[in-house]
Amino acid sequence: MPAIDLQELWDEVYMTDDQQSFRKLFNLLYGRLVRFATDLAISPEAAEEIVSDVFVQLWKNRTEGEPILYLKTYLYTAVRNRCYNYHRDHEKHQWLELEAEDGMAANEIHPQLEWKEMQQWLDGAVASLSPQGRTIFRLVREEGFKYKEVAAILQISPRTVETQLVRATSRLREALRQYGKGFDSQLPVR
Repeated sequence: MPAIDLQELWDEVYMTDDQQSFRKLFNLLYGRLVRFATDLAISPEAAEEIVSDVFVQLWKNRTEGEPILYLKTYLYTAVRNRCYNYHRDHEKHQWLELEAEDGMAANEIHPQLEWKEMQQWLDGAVASLSPQGRTIFRLVREEGFKYKEVAAILQISPRTVETQLVRATSRLREALRQYGKGFDSQLPVR
């Protein structure tokens, strides 16, 4: 199955008002954008609402102004801005609550056997990163953005992106070591 080119789908939407192409774009990016918004310390419900609003505005404004040349960057930036506005408008400071929840989730995962459990362990380790580190890690490693693109989306320097990614990778490497130690202690002694 060939990879879907998001920019080509968007060009179809922009040029021909193709609703099916827009639906494909939505289906491909919705979950990723919701996770990104959630990483910015927005509740899952608010994240879903923000991402939906961004897509509604994208559809409404599809024929106005210049065409969007970098759709993925545009969408991540729009979601980021809406999340910042959400924090500003609701005066919520959820960073400490999120870190506490993430810490509990990481402690509840018991490294045992099989790939699925190791993946859960790693997910807990990613969740325990700082909000900015987690966001940068996911954008670079999972979404495939370049450092400069992440810097533009988050309005930080590329050097900060690099530094945060090095820290995140180091912490995840240590989490893997800890997982290995926990796994070794579960093996029977012969």
